[in-house]
Amino acid sequence: MEIGDGHNIIAATTDNPTVMKAFRWKFQEKFYWVTFPCFLHGLNTIIGEILQHSSPTPFMKWHVTKATRVVTFFNGSHYWGGQLKEQAKKDGINRGLKKNCKSRWYALVLQSMSVCDIGVT
Repeated sequence: MEIGDGHNIIAATTDNPTVMKAFRWKFQEKFYWVTFPCFLHGLNTIIGEILQHSSPTPFMKWHVTKATRVVTFFNGSHYWGGQLKEQAKKDGINRGLKKNCKSRWYALVLQSMSVCDIGVT
C-alpha cells in the first residue's frame, strides 16, 4: 500500500490488538500526527460510553445483556451447547455463538449476528 507522505491519513484500523500495537509503533515514528491507536476501536468505545449515559440505554443494555447470557449459557454447557450445535448443523447454520470482547471493535456485532443466526430469543 502506497501512502506517500501520509498527509491524508488521520487514523488507522487493524483487526488484532497485537498487530495494532506493533503497527502503531512503527507508523507513528513516521506519521506522528496520527493519534488514534485504532480508529474503529476508539469509535466503538465512544459509542459505548454515549449509550451508557443516554436515555435509550436501558433498552440497548437489556438486549446486550440478554444476548451475553444466552451465549454464556450455551458456550458454558457441554450438553446444551452440543444440542444447539447439532440443531444449527441441521438448519445449515455454520456460525457458532460469539462472546462480546471489549478488545475487538466488532465483537458486539459478531455476538449479535451469532445470536440472530441461531435464532435464540
